[in-house]
Amino acid sequence: MDTLPAWRIEAGRFVFAELDGVRTLCLKAERQGKDHVNHFLVALEPLPRRDAMGLCYLDPDQPLSPAEGFSLTFTASAGDAQVGDVLETEAGLWLKLLDAQSSQRLYCFVNLAQGQIKPRLDRHRHQKLDWHLQRI
Repeated sequence: MDTLPAWRIEAGRFVFAELDGVRTLCLKAERQGKDHVNHFLVALEPLPRRDAMGLCYLDPDQPLSPAEGFSLTFTASAGDAQVGDVLETEAGLWLKLLDAQSSQRLYCFVNLAQGQIKPRLDRHRHQKLDWHLQRI
């Protein structure tokens, strides 16, 4: 499988990466800084605990393999959004995660279509959704 450095792969794409020695399906995410872009991965499979989902910092030169044939499906759910849940807002679908360890914030939100990271969605109306990874 061909690999590319992380900086060459668009945010919001599914990729395979070696995390702790395990080939893992991930979503590539980015956080825009003032003068730079920070690259992250969100592990999706294997995923032992959704309530521990978080950002994994990614060296921009780390090799990643683009992954084809995957999609996420969603169903409406009741209750308050927890880590690992998806929120549907007017601005799109957002995955609630634990922020990177170096961050001062506890949570962050990743736009599933664009892979961009936001620090909060506190003031937006939303619908909580359950999600499932699907092979297409």
